[in-house]
Amino acid sequence: MKTKLILALFCCFISFSLFAESSETLININVTNKVNTFKPINIFGNNTNGWANPVQVKDKIQEAGNYFLRYPGGSWGDCFFWNSSGEYDEQHNWVTYTDEYSNSALGELLYSQLKMIDKDNKTVWMSNKDTDFPNHQWVYLDLQGKKKPDKVIIIWGNYTNKSFPFAKKFTIQYWDPKDGRQWMPYDAEKNSWLNTSAVSVLGTGGKQEVVFKPVITQYIRILMTESSAGKNSEYSIAELQVFEKGQEIIPANNNSIVASSCNTAVELNANNSWIFGFEQYMEFINSFSPKKAIPLIIVNLGSGTPQMAASWVKYANKIKNYNIKYWEIGNENGGQWETGGPMNMYDYTRRFIKYYEAMKAVDPSITIIAQGQAGAYSGTYDGVSAIEAFLGRLAKENKLHYAEGLVTHKYPNWGQKLEDLLASPKKDMEEMAAQVKKSLEKYPELKNIPIWITEFNTSDQIKPYDISVRLENGLWLAQYIPEFIRHFGNRGYMMLWDVMNGGSAINNPTGGDHGYLQAEQGPYQYQERADYWVMKMLTNYWALSGDENEHTMVKANVNNNMIAVYANLKPDNTLALLVINKDPEKTYKSDISITGYSPSNDAKIWRFDKENYKWDTSEQPYHANPSNPPSEFSINNAGEKFNFDFKPYSITVIQLKKK
Repeated sequence: MKTKLILALFCCFISFSLFAESSETLININVTNKVNTFKPINIFGNNTNGWANPVQVKDKIQEAGNYFLRYPGGSWGDCFFWNSSGEYDEQHNWVTYTDEYSNSALGELLYSQLKMIDKDNKTVWMSNKDTDFPNHQWVYLDLQGKKKPDKVIIIWGNYTNKSFPFAKKFTIQYWDPKDGRQWMPYDAEKNSWLNTSAVSVLGTGGKQEVVFKPVITQYIRILMTESSAGKNSEYSIAELQVFEKGQEIIPANNNSIVASSCNTAVELNANNSWIFGFEQYMEFINSFSPKKAIPLIIVNLGSGTPQMAASWVKYANKIKNYNIKYWEIGNENGGQWETGGPMNMYDYTRRFIKYYEAMKAVDPSITIIAQGQAGAYSGTYDGVSAIEAFLGRLAKENKLHYAEGLVTHKYPNWGQKLEDLLASPKKDMEEMAAQVKKSLEKYPELKNIPIWITEFNTSDQIKPYDISVRLENGLWLAQYIPEFIRHFGNRGYMMLWDVMNGGSAINNPTGGDHGYLQAEQGPYQYQERADYWVMKMLTNYWALSGDENEHTMVKANVNNNMIAVYANLKPDNTLALLVINKDPEKTYKSDISITGYSPSNDAKIWRFDKENYKWDTSEQPYHANPSNPPSEFSINNAGEKFNFDFKPYSITVIQLKKK
């Protein structure tokens, strides 16, 4: 009896062991089933900027396979003046020379919305006359939570300068506290501004106090409908104050004040010697060898002019013969953080047309791409998407052919938990593709218009902490780029944000920095972050670095949600598998089956995981320890069917050659 019991237990143990060793993940690759085609040169781009000189890291950028480089970097695009040789016109706009060059500079709007909360009656905000909505200009104050305001004091611009216009008629409004959207109301789908008891108030100019019945709200808006300067003219305000029971509700910060538009009069900053200027950038671009780098230039829409844009094209392509092909008009102009923003899409398109025509008159061969944020609205509460508003405005003037490319930026996902973020790339890209497709339905001739993501990375608001310098960011990146390829392929362009940025990562244990190399001086300057090594894996091993030839993404299926798989058939007939294990604890034993391709038994492997990279916050300056290239090794049991173990939190590339 005892012997039988021992034998039974032994058999159970053997059965359990065999079960434990069996593969729980099945990966199927069908090389005959094409998903999409793409060109690595267009997909694996990056951002360089004017505040972090990239010359010292050129070799690292090349090693990472980034040859398509955007400049001058994000929000600098709308306050950047490519040439500080020039003069101001009568409206104090900057007129750039083309026969001489001085280093690039930054500029500040003379009449920005910030002037309304600076406690200085000598400075004013002024609206922009160049708008589709001259009788619907507005400013609002964010009261930082629900308050019960009952009075505003407006010091109109003519208090400062008698020639400045004020609103002859205006209404005090508040954002409906019952609306589900209580953030950035300027970009809401529908209009939830409600009138207070102060409706169609007659403006007096000077200092004007307006009392109204108390309302519960987070936002108070001044809607200006008639200018003292006449039909279709501007408005100006020196100071705006909101009160509750006699106490001023003090603005929390510069983000508290938002205006529908700003006059583009500008003042260039005197100190520009530290800026990585345009000529330095082009010297840097032209130093890439043997493969040449491709520049994408952001043109200043927020505080620039069509003249300045056209002069840039003339100087670059006709005088210096740089032959820059790609130009992007503005940067995130729909956002309040942007110089001249938030700009509604109809006004954006109005100005885009002027820029487009001025630039094309100089060089018709260039490609000009436009802001068209997928998932955003027009900024006018008409329920129209940003892309539809842009295209509709073009079509209205029979200029739909001006749409040569649509730009969106992606920083998913605000407030999302880490595990949800790592599971999100597939769904995020499906949603984006659906949004773009829906926005293009009215324009079948644009069904294949190029789609550019000229900035992308994770949000800095991931829970429980910013992951931008951590291994997890690499796990996300390794999925996000292939998912974009799946949906947009050869019509797709991507630029990671960014090469070097700077941030709080080196001194805040939960801080971040989107740069894939450290920008700050110190013992770890230029150290590679996880994104850098993952980018190198994608460009050098899964694809071909800087390749302008067509690659083919083929069908890859997996039965495990913790595993993501992407397969690339390269032009040289190499089959490369990219496998991401999103599980922080578990190794997955996997059976891999390949149809339509007969690989040899020998395969090269590159793996990147916590043995290669870990973010260390034990002492400042915080840094990666280690930060090593992906591990490289070979196997000799590959074939049409083989097994492989994918370690926790790992990115693996398996490179197979045909028999």
